[in-house]
Amino acid sequence: MKFVALSLAFAGLTLAQTPDTAKKAAFEVAAIRPAKDDDNHSSNTDNSLFRTHNLTLKSLIARAYDVDIGQVYGGPNWVDADSYDISARIPEEFAHQTRDKLPEMIQNLLAERFRLVIHREPKQISGYALLLAKKGPRMEPAKPDEKGSGTSTNNQHLEAHNLTMEAFARYLTRNREIGMPVVDKTGLTGNFNFEMEWKPEQLQAKPDAAADDRPSLFTAIEGLGLELKSAKVPIVTVVIDRADKPQEN
Repeated sequence: MKFVALSLAFAGLTLAQTPDTAKKAAFEVAAIRPAKDDDNHSSNTDNSLFRTHNLTLKSLIARAYDVDIGQVYGGPNWVDADSYDISARIPEEFAHQTRDKLPEMIQNLLAERFRLVIHREPKQISGYALLLAKKGPRMEPAKPDEKGSGTSTNNQHLEAHNLTMEAFARYLTRNREIGMPVVDKTGLTGNFNFEMEWKPEQLQAKPDAAADDRPSLFTAIEGLGLELKSAKVPIVTVVIDRADKPQEN
């Protein structure tokens, strides 16, 4: 009986130590070519193809590792100068998981074709903390059964649906008028629906700016019962250890 018990225990241990055999998320095939710089830059995905036009390796790394391009450091000069067009086929088995699997696919593509090697480093940089104002939030809490979440911006008018404050901080980080990373320090754990409209920064310096009575972006944020304060914020940077130019195909 002891032998049987030990055998079963050993078999269980062996099974537990078996490496994960889940299939690596990678493109079926990918064409990479130098791009003609026509001042247009794009990236789009459908269920079967991932395409980019005129993107640098640095931009691709930012997309693959979900960081702002300003958080990518190192590498030879060409990583932020040479641009590429990419057309890559997404395997059918991942067609309905594109949002989740695409970053891993791009990471594997860059490792294979650009011989990319990176490491991550924490860093403290100047930015903003998104804080709760004294009078509390002025946003509509989302209902528990609301589906989906996201933002839509048109001409400095934002509509946010079922959004967390962490996601709102990421949205503000990407806004060129903010120009710095934003971290959520509101303490709010729920999801919210809200709208916000503001005057473009470049318009505020013009003589006819008075004709536009919209507030500045910072004032519009205060209208939500929130505020931005300058702060040192922690970020994780991506540092390029190695990158080679890909062979055209």
